[in-house]
Amino acid sequence: METSEKYNRLEKLEAIRGFSALYVMLFHVLPQKINLFGINLGFLFRFGSEAVILFFVLSGFVIKYSWEKSEDKSFRNYFGRRFLRIYVPLFFIFLMGYFLKCYATGNLADPEWSTLWGNIFMLQDVISLKPNVIVPTYMGNGLLWSLSYEWWFYMLFFALTKYIRPEKKSFWVSSSILIATVSYVVYPFILNRIVMYFGIWWIGVEFASIYIKGGSFSFKAVSSYIGVLAIVIAVLVLNVYLNFSYTKVYSYPLVAYPIVELRHFVFAFLVLLTALIWNAYNWFGFNTIFGVFKYFAPFSYVIYISHHYLVVEATYLKFINDKIVEYSLYIMVMFLFSYVIEVVVYTTIKNQLIGYFSVQSIKKVAV
Repeated sequence: METSEKYNRLEKLEAIRGFSALYVMLFHVLPQKINLFGINLGFLFRFGSEAVILFFVLSGFVIKYSWEKSEDKSFRNYFGRRFLRIYVPLFFIFLMGYFLKCYATGNLADPEWSTLWGNIFMLQDVISLKPNVIVPTYMGNGLLWSLSYEWWFYMLFFALTKYIRPEKKSFWVSSSILIATVSYVVYPFILNRIVMYFGIWWIGVEFASIYIKGGSFSFKAVSSYIGVLAIVIAVLVLNVYLNFSYTKVYSYPLVAYPIVELRHFVFAFLVLLTALIWNAYNWFGFNTIFGVFKYFAPFSYVIYISHHYLVVEATYLKFINDKIVEYSLYIMVMFLFSYVIEVVVYTTIKNQLIGYFSVQSIKKVAV
């Protein structure tokens, strides 16, 4: 396969990443009802959590791909790269959340230390939508829920890749996901929730494995894993039946336990099928639909974690009488902030610090 062809295929991942970040932002900004010619177009933007699931699949692909291309496969290097990627931009979001609270109260606010530490150690989730959550997301920024999943996916991937023999890996992954799903019906909590959702992230790993080996993206190539996902979905259907009473506990039952987990896995299953079918048709029309979004990919992570404060909860331009102008300016500020933090600040810090995490660079110094 030519290098340019490989690049063009990976570029599609960038386009989807940019699209997903913007979609989540629109999900939180646009009203639920946008009537045009008697049709509610707002419905098209009601799937924000599904866009996050798409992020998970993309992340699994990227991490697997970068792992295979990396010469330094030490935990020190892997952990350092993942730590910088997640935490450098996140540090600024934590600060923003705290300073905005200080501004709102007109004084030094309570930093909510227990919640902050829980978020730093990646134990957060949306406490208003799921049972047995350890800590809520910091300063009401609900977007941070997915970071705890993402972080522990990284750690699970390293453990499986480093310590499980390749021929045993599929067994361990599938068994762990299925056991976690069954236990989730009995008692849902952070551990089995993350391991269960690891099954979504692993879709990306499966695709990356095929891509790296130059194999064919076909139903046959992933048939065994399709079976695993089908079983998970069946168990989650049972979970909805057995725990349907929870729909009366949460204010938004369609995006809360036990329905939201089923939604996520059904969507992930559809993503897998869509990718296989679209690939069979050489991604016809993809660039026309999604191509432009690749330009937002380099700062999509900060778009995702900052738009709660910079767009959704922003009020500093409320004196403008035109809501379209007001929110357009909020979005422009968010784009600028996201670009500066992720493309300029994060890249600079990463380039300065990444060598400290590399075992190979340490060996060179020692020599």
